[in-house]
Parts: sequence; C-alpha cells; structure tokens
Amino acid sequence: MSSSNNNNEYTKIKIDNDNEDGRYARPRPPSIPQRVMENENDSKRTSNPMEPQHQRRRSSLVQKSASIRRTARRLSVLITGGSDDDNQRTIKLSPEDKLIDHTTENSFIDNSITTARYTFWNFLPKQLAAQFSKVANLYFLFVAGLQMVPGWSPTGQFTTIIPLSVFISIAMAHEGFDDIRRHRQDSVENNKDCSVLRIIKDNLTGQYVGVWDTKKWKDVKVGDYIRVQAQEWIPADLLLLHSEGEEGICYVETAALDGETNLKQKQALKSTNDLLHNKEALANFCAEVITEKPNQDLYNFDGSITLSNGENLPLTTNQILLRGTILRNTPEVYGVAIFTGEETKLRMNASKNIRTKAPSIQRLINRVVVIIFSFVVILAASFTLLAHFWEKKSAKHAWYFENSIHKSDTAVSLFGFVVLFNTMIPISLYVTMEIIKLAQTYFINNDIQMYHEPSDTPAEARTSTINEDLGQVSYVFSDKTGTLTENIMLFRKISVGGRAFLHDMDIRRIEEDEFFEKLKKAQQKRLHYRVSLRNRDSHSFNDDSQDATPETSDSVRRRGSTRSGHFSMIAPMTNTKSPLYASNSLSSSKSLKEGKHKMHSTLDLLTIIQRQSHTPFGRSARWFLLAIALCHTCVPEIDQETDEVFYQAASPDEFALVTAAKELGYVVIDRTMGTVSLRINNDGPNGLIEENQSTTSFEKYEILNVIEFSSKRKRMSIIYRLPDGRICLLCKGADSIIVERLKPLKNNGKSHDDKKKRYSDTTISEDISDSGLMPDYFPIRDEAWKYKQTMYHIEDFATEGLRTLLYAHRFLDEEEYAQWNKQYTEASMAIVDRQAKLEEVADNIEYNLELTGATAIEDKLQEGVPQTIDKLQNAGIRVWMLTGDKRETAINIGHSCSLIKDNSTPIIIDSDCNLKSFMDKTIKDIKSGKAQHPVAVVDGATLMLIEKDSQLMKAFFELGIICDAVICCRVSPSQKALVVRSVRERLNHHVTLAIGDGANDIAMIQEAHVGIGITGREGLQAARSSDYSIAQFRFLCDLLFVHGRWSYIRVSKFVLGTFYKCMCFYLTQGLYQFFTGFSGTSLYEQWTLSFYNTLFSSLPVIVIGMFEKDLKRKTLLAFPELYSIGQTCSAFNLKNFFSWMGAAVYQAIVVLAVPFILHSYLLGYEIRSEGSPQLYELGLQVYTAVVFVVTIKIAYLECHNWTIITHITSFLTMLGWFLYQTLYSILYPSNTNAGVTYDVQGTFQKIGIRPEFWVNIMITVAIALLPNYLVKIIKAITLPTDVDIFQEKERDPDFRKNITQLESGFGIGADRRLIVSSLVKVAILQQQPLLLLVTLQR
Repeated sequence: MSSSNNNNEYTKIKIDNDNEDGRYARPRPPSIPQRVMENENDSKRTSNPMEPQHQRRRSSLVQKSASIRRTARRLSVLITGGSDDDNQRTIKLSPEDKLIDHTTENSFIDNSITTARYTFWNFLPKQLAAQFSKVANLYFLFVAGLQMVPGWSPTGQFTTIIPLSVFISIAMAHEGFDDIRRHRQDSVENNKDCSVLRIIKDNLTGQYVGVWDTKKWKDVKVGDYIRVQAQEWIPADLLLLHSEGEEGICYVETAALDGETNLKQKQALKSTNDLLHNKEALANFCAEVITEKPNQDLYNFDGSITLSNGENLPLTTNQILLRGTILRNTPEVYGVAIFTGEETKLRMNASKNIRTKAPSIQRLINRVVVIIFSFVVILAASFTLLAHFWEKKSAKHAWYFENSIHKSDTAVSLFGFVVLFNTMIPISLYVTMEIIKLAQTYFINNDIQMYHEPSDTPAEARTSTINEDLGQVSYVFSDKTGTLTENIMLFRKISVGGRAFLHDMDIRRIEEDEFFEKLKKAQQKRLHYRVSLRNRDSHSFNDDSQDATPETSDSVRRRGSTRSGHFSMIAPMTNTKSPLYASNSLSSSKSLKEGKHKMHSTLDLLTIIQRQSHTPFGRSARWFLLAIALCHTCVPEIDQETDEVFYQAASPDEFALVTAAKELGYVVIDRTMGTVSLRINNDGPNGLIEENQSTTSFEKYEILNVIEFSSKRKRMSIIYRLPDGRICLLCKGADSIIVERLKPLKNNGKSHDDKKKRYSDTTISEDISDSGLMPDYFPIRDEAWKYKQTMYHIEDFATEGLRTLLYAHRFLDEEEYAQWNKQYTEASMAIVDRQAKLEEVADNIEYNLELTGATAIEDKLQEGVPQTIDKLQNAGIRVWMLTGDKRETAINIGHSCSLIKDNSTPIIIDSDCNLKSFMDKTIKDIKSGKAQHPVAVVDGATLMLIEKDSQLMKAFFELGIICDAVICCRVSPSQKALVVRSVRERLNHHVTLAIGDGANDIAMIQEAHVGIGITGREGLQAARSSDYSIAQFRFLCDLLFVHGRWSYIRVSKFVLGTFYKCMCFYLTQGLYQFFTGFSGTSLYEQWTLSFYNTLFSSLPVIVIGMFEKDLKRKTLLAFPELYSIGQTCSAFNLKNFFSWMGAAVYQAIVVLAVPFILHSYLLGYEIRSEGSPQLYELGLQVYTAVVFVVTIKIAYLECHNWTIITHITSFLTMLGWFLYQTLYSILYPSNTNAGVTYDVQGTFQKIGIRPEFWVNIMITVAIALLPNYLVKIIKAITLPTDVDIFQEKERDPDFRKNITQLESGFGIGADRRLIVSSLVKVAILQQQPLLLLVTLQR
C-alpha cells in the first residue's frame, strides 16, 4: 500500500478473530458438533454450487459494477480532495467477521520483509540491464558483436566477449553475493519467534478462549494479538492495549529505528489497560480501531478506538509500538498488529530513495574514454583510407598477390580496425578499480589512528565508490552539537531574581564559601534572633547550626551523584572526573575568583534558601529550583541496593536539568502518569554532605496536563496541582519564545543601569546591622529590573557558548483551567490535524506568564576540534557551521573552535537591514581586501527570507563562497540541506562534505558529495545514512589528509597507468600496419593478445592503486597545505593524461621499431620480401619489451612507495609472462598448414636460448625508459613540486625527528606549526617550491 502525506486520509482495517486465512493458526478441536457448526457457518459464507448460472453471472456483474463505482469515487476524491469512506483502514476487533482490506478487497499483506533487491527469477535480467547501462560495457559488447562477423576481426572472434563476460560475471557475482547476504538477513528476521494469541471458541459457553502460541514473524497478520515480554523485539507495528507496567506504562528502546539511545515511554489507554489484563479478555474483546494510512512519520500518529460501550478514545504515538524497537524495563505488554511487513513505519522509511553519489573523478574518466574512443575511430578511419590508397598504388606490384585480385571492403576494413584498436579503452578498468577501492576501505576500517578507545568505535567506510572524493574536499559543512561538541550536557549557570549563580559543586569547598561564612558570623552576632518557618522552606538559626560548617576539607558530594558508576542511557558509566570540571572548561574556579564582581555558587543559593527564605529572593530561588525539578518528563529509577536515583530522559538537556536539581537537593524520586514525588533537602549545603531526615521533606505534585515540546513550539509546559491546592502552569523553552508570552512588565519608576553589575550588585560586608531581621542581601527591586537582569544574563550565557532555557509560570483559577481543559481534551481526541489543534489550544493558556528564571547548559567541545579546524583551513577547506543554537552561542562556539580567529571580521547578515544592498557592499569590501578573514553569520529567519528571493540567494551564496567561514544559526534540517545543495550545485567542480551526528543531519549528509556520520550520543542514524563514519571530529584530519589524499593519488595513478599500458601495447598494433599495407593483420596471436590486460599488466597498476604513498602520514598531517593536490586536480587532469599518453606513444614506437632494426644486425634477418622473421617471433619480442617497459615504469618510475609487495608483483608479472610462453609454445597444436599466420609451437624455446634475444630486449627497454627517467630527474631539480621537496625532506633524519611535534598540533610545537604552515601556504599559493624549501630549512 502506498504511503500518503495527507493526514485527512485514513484507512480502516477490519480485524476478524474467526478467520479462514490462517492468521491465528487455530487448531481444530476434535469436537464433531463444532466442526459441523463451522461447516455450516462456512456454507453460509460461500456461494451455492447449485445456484443458477444466470444468477451467478448477475452476481459477478454486480461485483464488477461495485468495483467500478469504488474506483470512480477514489478518482473523485483525488480530484476534489474530499473524504473517502472506502479508503479507510478499520480494525474491527470481533471474532465473527472476516479480515479483509476494503481498499483492495483482499487480505492484508503479511509481516515478511525483504531488503534484497533481486529474486531468483529477476536477478539475471536486472543485472544484465544494470551492467550494460554502463557506456563502456555497451561499447565492448558492440565490439564483441563486430568480432562475431566472419572476416571482420583480425584478432579472433572471442578475444573481447570472453574477457567481457568474465568481468561482468565478477561484477554480477559481487552483487549477487551481497544480495544473498541480504536474503539471509531477511530470513533470520522473518523467522524470529513471537507469541501470538490463538483464539478458540468454547461451544459449551459460547465464549472464546485464548492460547498463547509461538509463531514466526513472517506469519503475523494485521489483527493478531501479540504478547511481547521484556528485552524482546516488537515484531510489527502494534497498538498497545495493556502493559504490566504501572498505569499501563512501558518503555521501548528505539536505537535501531531512529538511532536515539534514550528510552521512550509509551502508555496504554486506561480503558483498554484495565479491561484487557488477560488472554480471555483479549479473545472476547470487541472494538473498532481507525488508523491513518501507512506512512513514514515515526513521530506522529493519528487514530481512534471505539469500544463496545460506544466510548470513543483518541490514539496517539504514545499508544503505538513500532517494529524495530525493544521492550525495556517492562515485564510484559499486549498489543494488536495494525501495520505489518512493508507497511510498517520501519520499512516505509527504509525504502526511501536517496541521491546516488558518484566520484568527481568519474567525470574526467568519462572525458578520457570519449577522447580515446574518438582517437580509435579516427585511427580506424585513417587506416581504412590508407589501406584504400595502398591497394591502388602498391598492391598490383606485390608479387605475393600473384595474379589474384585483392580488393578490400570499406566496412570490413573500418570495423576490422575498430576491433583491432578497441582495447585501447581498458576492458578491466571498472572491475579493477572496484578491487583497489575495496582495499582502500579496508585500510580505513582498520586504521588504529582513527579508533576511539573510550567508545570502542573504529572508523567505518560504508561505501567504496567515492574514496577519492575524500582527497578533493573544498567545503566542509558541520553540525555543532555532538559533532564539534561532546553532546554531554552539563548544568553550568542559572539566573534567578536578577542574579546569576555558577553550578560548581565539585570546585568549591564549603569552607571556601564566603557567603556562608558571612551568614555564620551574622548569626553569631544575633544568637537571640529566631525565625520560625515551615520545615520545607528553611530552618531557624540555633546553636546547632555551627555544625553546618564542615571540619574536613572534603568537597561537597551529592548523595545521588551521576558519577556513581550507574548506567544510564544518557550518562554512560564512567569512573573518571566529570569534564565539567576540567581545566579547559568554559569556566573554572580560578576565573571565578578574578575580578571585582565574582559570580556566586549555587551553594550560596542553597544557603540563601535556608537562611533567608522569608525574603522575596529566597522565595523566588526555591520556586525556581522546584520548577527545574518539576518541568520535565524524566523518569527516575532507584537502585534497590544503594538507593541511588538515576534518570531516563528524552534528551541530554533534560537529563542535565533534572540531575542539577537533584544535586541541589530537589530530588525526583518517583513519577507516575498522574504525580511527581520530590525529596527536598531543607538543610542547605549541609544536607548535601549527609542527609538529615529531620530536615528532609517529601512533597507530591499532581500532574494535570503535559503539553509536549515540539520543534515548532520550541517549548514545553506542565500543569500541576500543588500540595496547597493551587493550579500552576510551568513552562520552559527558548528565550525568544518565552519572552513573547510574558505578562506586561511594571517598574517602580527608578532607572536601573546595572549592566556592569549584572552578577552581583552587592558585596558581602562585615558590617551587619543589629536590626531584628536578617538583611536581604539580594533584593529584587521590581519585575522590570528582574527581567532586564535576566536578559543580560542570558546574553552573557550565550556569549560563553552555553545553551540557555527560560522558565516561566502562571497560576490558574479553577474555572479558567476547567474551560481550557475541556478544549484540550477535545483537541486531543481529534482525528484530523490533532497536533495543530493541540498547539492552538496550548497557545490559549501559555500567555501572561511570570518570569521564573533561566538556566545555562554547557556542551563541551570535543578533544582536538580547534586544531582540526585550523588544519582544515590551512588546507584551503572552507568550513561552514550549521546549528540550531542562537546566534550568540554559535558565535562563541565559533571562537572556541577556532572557526573565528582573533583577526576575523564577523559579518552579521540580519533581516533588519536591506539584505541585497548589504550583501553587495560586503562582497565588494571583501574583494577589495577591506575585510580580513571574513566570517559570515546568518540565522534561520533571515535565511528563510533569502530562500524566497533568487537574487538574494545568489548574493548570499556568492558572499558565503568568498568568506573564510560561514556560521548558520537557528537553522532547521531542511535549511541545512538547502545550504549544502545550493553550494554543491553552484560549485560543480568542488567537492562538498557534510558531517553530523543526529537524525536532523541526515538530509545534509545525503545532499553533500561526501557524507560523514559521527557515532555520537544522538544515536547512529546519521552514521548509518552516511558514506563514512568516525567517532570524533578530530579524526576528520586522518580521513581527509591521509586516507583521502592517498586514495586520490592511488586512483589517479591507477587510471593513468591503466590507460597508459593499454595505449603503449595496442598502439604497436597500429604502427605495425605500416608494414602490412594496412591490412589489419595483428602482430600478436589472438589469445596472447587477449590476456595482456588480465595476466601481464594488471598487477603493477593494482599495487600502485592499493599501496602507493607519495608522502608519509606524519608529513601530511603536519603540513595540511599538501592536501591541495586533490582540490586542484593536480594528480589527474588532461595535462597529466596527455603527458602519460605522450610517453606511451614514444615507447610504443621504440618497442616496435628497435626490434625491427636490430634484427638485421643481431639476428641476420632483413626487413624485406625475403628473410623476414616469423610473425609470432617478432610479436613475441615486441610483447616482451612492452611487458618489461610497462612494469618498470608503473611499479618503479611512477611509484614512490617501494615495498616488498611491489618487488614481488613485478617479479611475478615478468615470470608469469615467460612461464606462459613456455607452456603455451609446448601445448599449442602443431601447424601442418604452411599458410598458418602464427607459428607458436616451439618458438619461445627456440629464440629464448639466443643471447641476441635478451640483448634486443634490454636495449629496447633502455631506449624506451631512459628519456622518461631523465625527464623526471631534470624536472625534480629545476622545477620541483611540493611533493618532490617533501619527499626529499623525508630522507632527512632531523626532519623525521621533528615532524611528530609538527604533526600533533598540540603542546609546545603548536605555535611553530602554525607559523610554518602559514609560510608553507604562501609558498604553495605562489607556486614557489624553492621558497617552500627555504621555509622548511629555516
């Protein structure tokens, strides 16, 4: 069934518990009455065989007419957009109706899935079509057809078709092997076992009874009742009917579906959960379920269920268990299958077709193929004309024609020459290239330098097609969170009551708490002062309070610390100190103590709540910590042995927030669907060291409604009934969203210019008045002042690169809430546009909010990110950062990760100005050199305006392309993809790379030429959708500068070498035609000719394609500027191609002419009518010389990395040639016919023992290769390239000794590395390699 995006269309599925299609596989009991009853029922459902024929015809016509009417109605629905009752899926849970799909009038599809592309019957035709869709294969098939025509082929009839068949068979076998693996994987999944309810009717009671039976996944049908137990996979898309968890709650792990490792909470409807608690209730359950049509949306579901009592209840994604998920932390659940097989959401997503990627070098290869093919056609046409002229002028004087008339056919000559020269285009090019690319992926997968030991994650190449593109990247598009940062969210700062506090629990010690010490002294001066407060708020000052100051130097520890070693889906088990408190953290204790106005710790905040709970600030602070502890959806779990509380959270942000509340003594200890229970420490910092039962309070808050977060709303709200009976709405979200919903502000008319004192506008003084009340050290002047200070803090937090959230609240009266709740209930039951209606109703309550406070969470940079970006930029790669964070946060992260330098010129593109004129002026300034290291910054709202105007789009991307870096903030996943696609389309000859770790990065990863996935904390979906995956951003240097550059060099030399060896060998055929009267006679015996590409020239190019390393790893990492060889296509371009072809032409002339000339001197033959050598003997000498020349040039002259493999394969190539000749000359049948062209038998043994033969070969090879060798030496001396210079430097022991320090980019060598890299870059850009050498020597 096809997927539809129209939420107004739904499909109804009828579920029948008494069926004949085998979906329950019910055993027939031996009761004869039951069999009779079933047969009677079946006879009622079937037609009477004695029915008159005209009645059956009439029934058939009625059915056809109904079918036509249904089709017409469907067409009408498509045209008018109306509703279609017949196009609904209704699951009628009743044991008496037969289950059919009313849209097709057939049974629903089964639950088997297939990821394989082929079946036994269609594999051959599909693969033949795929293989011959390649132009080169079609070309060789055309040549093979020409060879089959008698008299047209001078090289035999099968010399092309057999190698072509071999290579195509290898390619097909590779594809077939992969498909067999997919079939096996499908078979394993389809044959998994699951528990399905078998329903049997009890004839005595008339009721149905159920028996749990084991079934294969593939046999599950729509309407089956499924039982899933803990740790089991969900076999199909199920509607959750009952869960053994509390209040019908269950948890599923969706990592295999969407890559997210945190558990998702699902809950059965209360009505079904209470009713369907056993198999008998399931067997007799009657209801009607309406679902949406099968679609790809993993995160939304619209449907409803109507119970037998007429109650209609809405269904959301909270009641849906998707195939591909695992049941966790729940003993058992019951569900009914609503989507099966290829209609499940997992398979609907898996079948999505993405853009096919091809290597950039392929375009140049295609141009080369066209050039060579044109050369072959021109050569064939020229020789055909020359043959015609030769026949006219010379043939009649040739004595060997005697009196016979020799006249060639033009078509025969033309196609004969095409066949003769066809292998100048290597037939094995694609298959051999695939082999070397597979070897390259093996090296990537097994590179220990890209192995991340903490997560046990190696690099992985998921494709081998575009390896060389890794060495040609010009633009990198990077996500921020989880890609540049760790995606470990650490609670860092809060703003409450107009003051900011640092959460530094492990940095500060209690005895260093200045504020606590001041309050202790104040208390000692007022021993008579007593204040009676509620237990949950604070405690009175008494003599025992002196114990609040610990005598030990131990730092404050949380009883429920996240570093306890407990496993959590968000916080993995670790025994190391939290990176929050590392020396390179955004804030440190040292920096906090600097300056006049230092920021207080959250320990101070606890002291204030304890000692000054009567003040407005104390009340605001406690209320804010309560809001943090309550406004979330985290679920606590308690270790039964240690009483340790840890949390399952939907996101790392929520985990950080609820953990911070726990660290501050506001611990969520229990959560149900209706309540949240807190354990609150009222003993200030003391309670964090050792829990005091007498000062600990327990509070329970009733959950009335949860308005969930969405990317559109950018906020979430929860409505609670507080312990005192009041109703309160708590809301948190992006500051830009919450600010719009705050109530109008009022102030007392005073002017507050406190920007410079935004953290602390009071200094704790020794002089404390003797008034009866404790002074309010942190007074809140008014709401306007508090709002202003909070906005200052948010701005500062964002500038430090922290992720900010704003909290607000609103108290509701009973009447207002009751009216709103009625609207919300109606919206939640809507079948059509439910989400939009819920958001509309939520807007009706989320207004006139009071500001509660703000939080700031740190997402730390990954190790080595700044150094990696430095290297990328030194390599000439432009880095674009695409993030959903606010502008200030993105800019600060840009500074932290070295994307924005100290001397950079930030260019803020804002919708407030005239975008077109601003960008045009900026482009002129940059081109005129007025802006140094320009970095453009644009937000999603501005980008949305730019998208709508083609002129603005053109100007924006022109500006972005000339900037050194670009930061796009507040962008959506679709905008990320748009940016990547636009740059890719505008810069056709530049390779783009996108890197990300989350599901929201998949679109841009698929749009880029190369997609890199980070196997990070946001899951594996991005990695699975990528071409290559790595564990850390810093491994990008190794992947690009080392493996990418090596792959590009290897593929380039392989392609050039392959075309070279074919040109050098087969051109001798063309040159030989000048000695044959252009008759098309082949110089080589046909089978010996056909084996050249596969047996006698393949190993050298394969070795250079697999193992070539023109420079060492450390050199490439220390000097990223060397990466430019791929960006400028310097290793493989038309200039290099023609250079190689020029060498091939020269060497072809030499290896043919020299043996001809030397024969008359060394062997006593004459090149004339009598005394000429036998054709096979002459061809053997030329062939041998070609094998030696090609092997030595490719394996030694063009390959820099000589290894034992190079020597072995070169030796095997030459040895194989002589071994072949030895065996072939023995096994070749004797020629009794004197007219046979090639006298093979015994020829090699006859000439191989002559010294003249070996002298001829050595002289020929020397003359062919010596000029090539001399040119390389002279060029390296007079016009050395950067590669030549570094190859020379790598031989220097001092250079090798210091290269490690330069390569690392860390520590004491970092500054020198940057200086040297800058000088090297100048030298490369100015094309002055001698200056480069001087730079290195300095």
